[in-house]
Amino acid sequence: MTENPDPLLASAKAALATLIAIPALAAALWGGLGGATNALVIRVTALEALRHIAIGAAVAAGLCGLAGPILAHWLGMPPGMITRADGASVGSLGYLSGSLGGAIFEALLTRIRAGRLPHDKAP
Repeated sequence: MTENPDPLLASAKAALATLIAIPALAAALWGGLGGATNALVIRVTALEALRHIAIGAAVAAGLCGLAGPILAHWLGMPPGMITRADGASVGSLGYLSGSLGGAIFEALLTRIRAGRLPHDKAP
């Protein structure tokens, strides 16, 4: 005997599946996980970890489309081989751009807080 599924649960699952299918949101999700990895590796406070996650999600949502061509060129692949439209590559590119982009952004923030802008020469 089969039970009738809860209509609210079914509609919530459908809404979540629809949101994850949007490449920018999927990239932001994976970028947030990349930022969380950064926060775990360098062992920061909870507030700083939230900042890492937010920066990783924002960088991945904004720059994930650029990460595919850059990575494909760096690996010597033909143009258009890695695109953001592919389902499998969105997660990988989002995680990569969220973790590396977030780390670069944090390094720039650290230098700016120390009074050294990126174009200044090291002492």
